[in-house]
Parts: sequence; structure tokens; C-alpha cells
Amino acid sequence: LVPNGVIALEGGAFYECSTLTSITLPDSLTAIGDEAFFCCDYLTAVTLPDSLASISERAFGGCSALTSLTLPDSLTSIGVAAFNGCSAL
Repeated sequence: LVPNGVIALEGGAFYECSTLTSITLPDSLTAIGDEAFFCCDYLTAVTLPDSLASISERAFGGCSALTSLTLPDSLTSIGVAAFNGCSAL
């Protein structure tokens, strides 16, 4: 879904995307913007790349179906409420 070569997901990129259930992000990705996946109610699985350095505010906020997530060692910052409302996480 997200092509290789993309280095950042802009804020709101998948905001309230009700059809998104899983996503594998490319190895080139270093940043996830504010509310990029906010309220993606059916998102259950996300594969984060080893290159990821930052997850911005409310990036996965309200993703109530998200059940697991492995944060890469490369991650240096996590924004406020990045996982707020992820009740199944």
C-alpha cells in the first residue's frame, strides 16, 4: 500500500480509513506524522520498519482493534498520545 522509497507519512495520511485492516510499511520510512492512522477502527496489524525514527502525536490514536505492535530499536521519539485509545493493544 505504501511504496518503497517513501520516507515519511504525512499527518492524517490514513485518517479514519475504515477499510484498512493491516499495513506493512516500507523499509525506507523514517517518520509517521500526526494522526496518520487516527481512528482506523479496524486496523489490527502494523509492521513497522527497522528504519523508523519517530511516531508523532496521536499517530495511532483511536485504533481500538490494534492488538500488537513491535517498536523498532531505531525509534527515538514517540509523540503525545501516539497510542491513546488503543484499547486492545
